[in-house]
Amino acid sequence: MPPKSDDTVHILEGKATLFKRALTPHWHVRYKANGKWERTTTKCEALKDAKDKAEEIVSEARFRERNQLPIISKRFQAVAKLAIARMQDEQQANRGKATYKTYIQALNGHLIPFLGNHNIDRIDGALMNAFAVHRIKTMGRTPSASVINNHNSALNRVFDEAVQHSYMTKLQVPMLRNDGLKSDRRPDFTAQEYRALYKGMRGWVAKARKGNETVLRQVMRDYVLVIANTGFRAGTEGMNLKWSNVYFFMEEGAKYLALWVDGKTDAHEMTARHAAVRYLDRLRKRNAAWSDGTFEEFLDKKVDDYVFRVEGKDMTTTFGRMFKRLLTQLGLLRDGRTGKERTLYSLRHMYATYALTSSRLDIHQLARHMDTSVAMIEKHYSHILMRKFAHKIAGDAKTTRTSAKR
Repeated sequence: MPPKSDDTVHILEGKATLFKRALTPHWHVRYKANGKWERTTTKCEALKDAKDKAEEIVSEARFRERNQLPIISKRFQAVAKLAIARMQDEQQANRGKATYKTYIQALNGHLIPFLGNHNIDRIDGALMNAFAVHRIKTMGRTPSASVINNHNSALNRVFDEAVQHSYMTKLQVPMLRNDGLKSDRRPDFTAQEYRALYKGMRGWVAKARKGNETVLRQVMRDYVLVIANTGFRAGTEGMNLKWSNVYFFMEEGAKYLALWVDGKTDAHEMTARHAAVRYLDRLRKRNAAWSDGTFEEFLDKKVDDYVFRVEGKDMTTTFGRMFKRLLTQLGLLRDGRTGKERTLYSLRHMYATYALTSSRLDIHQLARHMDTSVAMIEKHYSHILMRKFAHKIAGDAKTTRTSAKR
């Protein structure tokens, strides 16, 4: 029998073994729990200290085994990195959700910096309350309910990863609350403000420096106009749109333009207003390889290229910054009715508002078109819906004049 190495020491009557690895002065301990061999470091260089620590580790493992708790725990940061890697893999395989990008940003920007060094199975309600206070301090404001919802969704991705790897049990997952500011009414544009934007973009494009700045402003201008005439989601649906998913269809003898968009939820068809044809065709003609022939002939080719990306790059962040600067320049950044800053998403809200006020679509049709729920339409556009009943609330003009004389 070969002699035992000086770097191997049996403890606890042979139920555990201390050993050293190359390139580290620390002792490690190997022991069996739940029928599996586990290995971990004692972080001790002295053998006596390592024995004491190893006995503590094994004792804790026995307690966890008896109480059906995970034997090995991981720090939040390590599990979060696994969750991020899984989301990135799903995105590359075209199976991931568009919101994964937001979850990853939440994890890297807020959650990992605060929770990173805490063991995943020891994150409880008290710690989450401390994080909520910290978040307000770092953001300088109380976050909206939608921001907190994104953070909670990102956290759940990490907790799901931890449960899957047996780093925690489902019973150890803390309950997540959402006490964010409710924001029912969203900023949009009035008809007059939209006309100011429409006209202002002409001069804004004309004043661009030749080269890349001109290209970016031209594409963003058409991007803005197409969103306003379809109501698709800026970023998630707009940046994933390809020319092969733009097509005409016939209905009762009339021709309509449709977009097959894929983003936040399931892929779905959206019928565009007729004006969108002009803006998309203008975008198409700027590419010399596509400029010949009619727009319909071009669409029939089913070109597998993105409509609104520049050199294949997702322009969501770039266009978002450009749009903010443009609105600031035109004096349109802040919505006077809500007091909130407008974004590209405000164009979608403008579309919904116009569709309801002009009686073009009822609430159920609009929900289907915009791929959202009737409850969501009612929640964010209830002020618009109530205006349709103004004549019932205020009475007719004759009744109003009679009441005023009394």
